[in-house]
Amino acid sequence: MSDVHTFDPFAKEPAYIHVNELLIDRVMKHLAGAGTIRLLELAAGTGLPTALMYRRAKATGVKLVATLLDLDLPALYQAKIEVDQDNATYIYGNAAMLPFGSEGYDAVFFANGLHLLDAEAKQKALRESHRVLKPGGLFAMNTTFYDGAYPEESKPFYGRWIRRSIVEINQRLPHREKGEKVQAMDFLTADDYRNLLNDAGFEILESRERRVMLSQAAVRAISSYKDFAMGALHATEQDAEDAAKALQATVKQTFHDLQMRYLPRTWLEIVAVKA
Repeated sequence: MSDVHTFDPFAKEPAYIHVNELLIDRVMKHLAGAGTIRLLELAAGTGLPTALMYRRAKATGVKLVATLLDLDLPALYQAKIEVDQDNATYIYGNAAMLPFGSEGYDAVFFANGLHLLDAEAKQKALRESHRVLKPGGLFAMNTTFYDGAYPEESKPFYGRWIRRSIVEINQRLPHREKGEKVQAMDFLTADDYRNLLNDAGFEILESRERRVMLSQAAVRAISSYKDFAMGALHATEQDAEDAAKALQATVKQTFHDLQMRYLPRTWLEIVAVKA
């Protein structure tokens, strides 16, 4: 599994881990008093939210029974190693067409992945999540790929960084063709996500936008995410690796030019209930 084509390097960054811990804390607060929690994590990747929730559950004496679903088999194999729980189940499947009946889950997580789906698939995935939750079950999502992710004071950084990265990739690939806009960069607003959840039958319990400070290492890590690199530099699938390397090569100088230590970024976080 090449790091250039996955979100995994960024998922190991302290800032990313912390923002997911905050989401899990909100979910655990709403599920307080439960002796057992049945969790479904969609687009699970290597299963960081599930691994974090196992730790929270163990610390509070709660039994967690988790199912992790993804269309990326190598990521699921890695999740087995990183989650490392005997009672976890790993399923190769599509969030927009869940391969099981109404399972009565207590919570469904969709951590930093819903933005990857097109409009129709988003609607289907939310309806499917609603279907498999028990009455009163929780749906929790977060994303840093939405209209609002870039605070105003971060925009000079992105402008300079992308311009420098375009020069870098054009030197690497002087005859490259521009790619089409990738789904991950087709940003919805916070209101759009809340409306999608309402349309799927959910009632919003909490919605917040969390400001997160990213280090240089974190920005380099997010650059290795294929969809981000392709979207940022309008690169094709074939040029994704070069796009990621161009972005990574120009992070340090851009931080230095603007005398920055951290780059602010915002996460959208929503917790909703099946009415």
